Amino acid sequence: MAGLLTALAVAGCSFAPTAQRPEMSLPARLSGDGIPLSGQPRPEMALTPQERDFISALAPDRDLASLVARALAANTDHRLALLQVEQSRAQYRVQQADRWPTVGLSATHTRQRFDSAERDGRYGQKLVSATVGISDFELDLFGRLKSLSDAARERYLASSQGQQAVRGALVAEVLRLYILERSAAQALGVTSELRIQTAELLSIGQRQRSVGLVSDNDVDRLRVQDDRAAIAEAQAREAHLGALRALKLVAGVDVTPAGPLEPLARVPSAPEALRDLDSRLLLQRPDVQQAESELRAAHADIGAVRAAFFPSVRLSTGIGTASESLRGLFGAGSGVWSFIPQLTLPLFDHGRRQAELDLAQARREASVVGYEQAVQHAFREVLEALDAQATLREAERRQADQDDRVQRRMQRASARAEAGWVDRADLLAERIAAQQSALARLESQRDLALNRVALFRAFYGVSLPASIASL
Repeated sequence: MAGLLTALAVAGCSFAPTAQRPEMSLPARLSGDGIPLSGQPRPEMALTPQERDFISALAPDRDLASLVARALAANTDHRLALLQVEQSRAQYRVQQADRWPTVGLSATHTRQRFDSAERDGRYGQKLVSATVGISDFELDLFGRLKSLSDAARERYLASSQGQQAVRGALVAEVLRLYILERSAAQALGVTSELRIQTAELLSIGQRQRSVGLVSDNDVDRLRVQDDRAAIAEAQAREAHLGALRALKLVAGVDVTPAGPLEPLARVPSAPEALRDLDSRLLLQRPDVQQAESELRAAHADIGAVRAAFFPSVRLSTGIGTASESLRGLFGAGSGVWSFIPQLTLPLFDHGRRQAELDLAQARREASVVGYEQAVQHAFREVLEALDAQATLREAERRQADQDDRVQRRMQRASARAEAGWVDRADLLAERIAAQQSALARLESQRDLALNRVALFRAFYGVSLPASIASL
């Protein structure tokens, strides 16, 4: 009875941790740019030299490195990637441990009684035993366990490379969204000024119509221009709010960006030096390394499946003591030893092992295609970023020259207006043209800055020569 009560008491225990809802910082209302963030503060993660050098070259006048470091610690995608690495590492340790025998302690108390005195005298049993030994250990004669361990190791390496790929993508995404937020913020300022100019120009036109200087059609054209400016301002405000919200969501922390966009678009070097690099450098990219590790794991899986076609040899052994009572358990003559080898070979499995081999080979072929795709994707990213940079630099240069000409024309119009040579409406028209030119230049700067980030993303994890200072 005492043993039964003890068993019931143990069965009622639970070692599962208490499930709790994660703490998150929720906004009070569904308005504004509020994004639920993790309520647990996390220390910043250290940046790699490549990340630190690029961020320093991209924005030496602001603390973008701290933003990226906080994003690496708080972003949910990156945290999941880190946890997947831990899971793969644990799985590899499990597979590695299976290659070694497990030594365990076993204690049993067996009692068997029969109603028949004859049967009880022949088959009745009362035995207490305690043994130390190995149970069901598989001798890896054909490399099945080694292949499983190799596959687990390669998948662990693949998850580690995958985490690096996620990290590079996250750093690039944070920088990309930062650029888009800065561009949207400046565009909002320009469109707000543009709306002020068009509203004032419409007001002047309405006064001129009241005295017969302009027609209703002229005022209607001014009203259409003002309506378009109002719509553009509203769209710019929404775009800025969306960009800021996206940056907070990806970074996982509350951010307050600052600084102009123009310095981010200053390309430090020409792309020709990158075009002359050895193409095999791209095989260092984390996503390519991940695909290669997955391919090696698929090969190891085939080895494990092929080994299943051969006999399996398992051993169980133990050494200890046995007696009819606890008092005699360690007495003289109570020693016991067991050795149980087992050989098994499935004869008829209805094609199961062959199907598993076919499946492993098909997965291997899929891994080959996946590796080819990873390499092709790497080259495509690099070539597209390099091809776009020259075009974007030329477009930004021409747009800057055009903007400078418009600004000088506007300055001359301001001087003539102060001298009384032109009226206020002509000056406003020049200012509107200047604001529109500023928006076009802002777009070209944004595209060039985004191209710098795209180049960083394309070469992430690649050891570039020291002659190339930065991207």
